Amino acid sequence: MKKAISILLVLMLVVMLAGCGTAETGEETPEPNEEASGDEKVWPKTTPTVTIGFGAGGGTDTAVRPVVAEMEKYLGETINVLNQDGGASAVAATNVLNKPHDGYSMFATGSGAFAGFGVNGTSDSTWVDWASFHAFTGPAAIVVNPNGNIKSMDDLKDYYSKGTQNFAIGSFGNGPHVQIEAILKLMGIDSVNYMTLGSCRDAGIAVVSGDAEVAIGSFSALIDFVNAGELNALCVTTADGWTLSNGETIPSITTLVDGAQDIPQLCETWPIMIPRDAPQNIIDKVEEAFKHALTTDAVKKFAEETGYIIVGYTGEEADKFYALQTAAYSWVQYDAGLVEISPEELGLSRLEDFDWEVEKQKLNK
Repeated sequence: MKKAISILLVLMLVVMLAGCGTAETGEETPEPNEEASGDEKVWPKTTPTVTIGFGAGGGTDTAVRPVVAEMEKYLGETINVLNQDGGASAVAATNVLNKPHDGYSMFATGSGAFAGFGVNGTSDSTWVDWASFHAFTGPAAIVVNPNGNIKSMDDLKDYYSKGTQNFAIGSFGNGPHVQIEAILKLMGIDSVNYMTLGSCRDAGIAVVSGDAEVAIGSFSALIDFVNAGELNALCVTTADGWTLSNGETIPSITTLVDGAQDIPQLCETWPIMIPRDAPQNIIDKVEEAFKHALTTDAVKKFAEETGYIIVGYTGEEADKFYALQTAAYSWVQYDAGLVEISPEELGLSRLEDFDWEVEKQKLNK
C-alpha cells in the first residue's frame, strides 16, 4: 500500500509542464524550400540518419516516421530512418552518441524509456546530452484477444490472481510498462511474467496470435488491430474514453480502477533527438523543419486518427519536460521495486522537490 501511495504521489505531480495539452509557440514557420541546391543543403556530405530505439511498427516508430517525412519535404533532403531495438532504446542511444557529433546521426525514443536509463543501468546518457524535439503525447492501451476469456478489467484481475501469468510489453522500462506497473499495484496484483517483444506493436501481435493473453502498448501502435477487431482494448490511459471508428467507446482507466484518476498524467512523448554539441546550424534547421512538420495537414490528420495530442516541445521547454520525466519515471520504477539503483544516487529529486532553476544548471557542468 505504501508503494501504491508513493506511486500516486508521483503521478499527481508529474508532467507539470506538459499537462497533455497542445503547445502554442506563437512563431511563424517559414515556407518549405522549393529546391535545395548543393550549397544550401543542411547535410551536404551524406544522408543523415535517425535511429529509432525500438522495432519497426512500434509506438515510437509510428510516432516518428510521419514527422520525419514532412521534415524531408520541407528541407528538400532525404533523412534515413532505421530501427535498432535493445535496452529500451539504450542500445540505439549509445550507438548514436558513439558516432561523430556532426549532425548526421540522430536518435528517437519514448520519453519514458529514455527517462529510465539511469535507474535501469542501461546508459549514462541523460537529457543534458541532447537537443530534443517532442511532437506528440499519447495514451497506452491494455488489449486482449477478442476470442479469449478476458473481457474486462475484473476478468484481468481474476486471471492474474490465479498465479503469475504472461503479460506482453514492448520493452522493460518503456512508458506503457511503467504505467501498467502503477495500474497493477492499484489492482493489488503483485507480479506478472513479462514477455518483452521489442515494440508495442509486436506485443499486440503476440496477443493476436495467442502467444500472450494480455498486452499493453502505445495506443497508436495498436489502434489498427483494435479497429479491425483483432484486439479488444479494455481501457486507455487517457482521462476520457476513446471512440473508435465504429462508434464504440473504449473506457478510461480512471473509470475502472480505484485510485487511477492520476494515471493519465503520466503522458509519454516520442522525441527526435540530436547530440547537443552538434553544429548549431544543423540543430536550428532540424528545429525549423520539425516545427513546420507539425503545422502540416498530414501530421494533424495522423495525430487525430491515432489518438495523439500535438505538443511541439523544443528548446528549454523540451529540456524541462525531459528533466521532469526523468525524475517521475525514475522514482515510479524505484518505488515500485522494479529497479535497484536509487534516483537519489543519480542526483534526481522527487517531483515535490523539483526545481527547474537548479536542474538546468546541469547544462553548465
